[in-house]
Amino acid sequence: MIGFEARVHRRALGVFALLALAGLTACVAPPSYRNRPVATGAPSTFVLAHAAIVEEPRHATRHLDEAKTIVYTQTQGGSLTAGLVFGALGALANVGMVDSQTGLDAARMKGKLRLEPRQLFLDAAIRQGLELTDASGTASTAATAATPYLYLSKSPGGRLRAAAAVQLEHGSGADRWSGLYMYQLPSAYSLDDLARPSEDLQRKLAAEAAQGFGELAAFIAREEAGTKDAPAKAQPEREFVFSTELLAPGGGYPMPARLIASSEELVWCRTFEGVFALRRSSMKIRTRGI
Repeated sequence: MIGFEARVHRRALGVFALLALAGLTACVAPPSYRNRPVATGAPSTFVLAHAAIVEEPRHATRHLDEAKTIVYTQTQGGSLTAGLVFGALGALANVGMVDSQTGLDAARMKGKLRLEPRQLFLDAAIRQGLELTDASGTASTAATAATPYLYLSKSPGGRLRAAAAVQLEHGSGADRWSGLYMYQLPSAYSLDDLARPSEDLQRKLAAEAAQGFGELAAFIAREEAGTKDAPAKAQPEREFVFSTELLAPGGGYPMPARLIASSEELVWCRTFEGVFALRRSSMKIRTRGI
């Protein structure tokens, strides 16, 4: 019975995690791998935007800065047996406990990190030759709206993993496209680390985030040039299955993907939500040869 309850609990946490991630990504039906439409003529133009999908309140998700550019999510704090014993009401209570724990964690870290994701991505995009401006209001229909942010996710072991992220949106109505681009940073932290960040930690996180946004800007620039692949030995666009606590912090739920490129440290892949560069050290790859 204990094993059954544990499996149910892990599955519930997986659902909560996917709900939290879905709050930061776009939904399509039926799902398909995210390929950004790139104009064949003039290069795309980008404008820094404020995507509702990033900035609106979500379950088990909190913003750690007033600008809503540092996003924290976690799926812990629920009861193992609440849903099993009390049914739908217990499940709702479980969701509430998870959300409450998220709020408690976020309260400790709120306003502590001196990081400007929007400026970091703007600087990186300019270096890559992308036509990107920081404009207020709604982007024109001809431009691709880019919403950069730092993503923080807590694993079951309590470690916080970080990623540079950019939500891209283009078009409207039936022609609307959106996708999430995310680059996992190499370091992990404790909640105490980020609740009382030292000067060294501030500098380290800022440097890693700058590198992450630089890698994302370079990838987007390669898309513009029609060369999506990064230097790698692996065959691009091969399908595989993986899990990672960065994207599903409750239990590392299996996800299908297509391989873009890989190295000893990173796996670049395309999923139903967007493009992700993930650390092998925090992944479980369920397909051989990746």
